[in-house]
Amino acid sequence: MSPRTGRPPKEITKSVNLGVRLTPETADKLKMCAEKLQISRTEVIEKGIDLVEKSLKK
Repeated sequence: MSPRTGRPPKEITKSVNLGVRLTPETADKLKMCAEKLQISRTEVIEKGIDLVEKSLKK
């Protein structure tokens, strides 16, 4: 039997935990985006950060 069970480790681990305070309206927008894209809220936030970074490099 394998000594390690469960999910295999990812190449890039997420070790930073960030708490965010949102208005109910913004939280609803985040939830709606995640559901429509069928991704996690974290992934929606990461995509948003990537878009902002991309616009700053122009």
